[in-house]
Amino acid sequence: MDFIVYIILLIIGGCFGGVMAGLLGVGGGLIFTPIQYYLLLASGVEQSIALPMAFATSLAVIFVTMIRGSYEHWRNGFVVVDYLYLLMVLGFIGAITGAFISTHIDVSFLQFLFGLMCLVVVVNMILIKYPDNDDNISKSKFKHALLGLVAGLLCGLLGVGGGIIMIPVLTIILKYPTHKAIGTSSASIIATSLGGLIAYIIIGWNVVGLPEFSLGYVNVIQFVVLTIVSTIVVGYAAKLSKNVDDRILKVFHILVVLYIGLKMIGVL
Repeated sequence: MDFIVYIILLIIGGCFGGVMAGLLGVGGGLIFTPIQYYLLLASGVEQSIALPMAFATSLAVIFVTMIRGSYEHWRNGFVVVDYLYLLMVLGFIGAITGAFISTHIDVSFLQFLFGLMCLVVVVNMILIKYPDNDDNISKSKFKHALLGLVAGLLCGLLGVGGGIIMIPVLTIILKYPTHKAIGTSSASIIATSLGGLIAYIIIGWNVVGLPEFSLGYVNVIQFVVLTIVSTIVVGYAAKLSKNVDDRILKVFHILVVLYIGLKMIGVL
């Protein structure tokens, strides 16, 4: 593949991922991962190496991107800190665990299950009214801890930040208002992506056949390009989200989760 085309495709992917991260509080891994995967295959990297490398590099980009996005959401007052430590600590542990598990199971089966879960989430998002204030936010430490662990496992297993599941759970089950669910998800993804990233670097450290400029399973070239672009875009998207109506964000989020669900189960 021509190097210029390669870089242009990475830039486009970085823009899309940054918009998703800033507006919706999801890490953007479901954009970053497939783009990198197919670019690596087109560059001659073996499939067995391309997939974990796409996962790992996505998590590296998500980690940096969400620091910027979370800061903007915090400035806007949309990060609920009361139980954030539970989401982050359990998410970190779950992500490390998920990354190591992913090397021993069929990831395509996990993708199918994840797709089905997304479709269930969509149904709930359509039928259930989102809360519009802080009055009913759940005070259950167990539910927050369990959510962090599940989001972390998904992060490590599939190279996603975990926000695609975390936000619906925060709103539907834990009764977070939409904007605060997005902001809190952004902050927690910092921990889940870091846990998965560390694990993938360790797992891939001595793997034979990695392309040049690799740090474990992290591809440095893709990391640099995607990070620069998405970090610039995510700040503007996070600022924009402050002025977007909750209903619009909800519709946008439903469409994204629906597309991802159908894509994961192989319909699209």
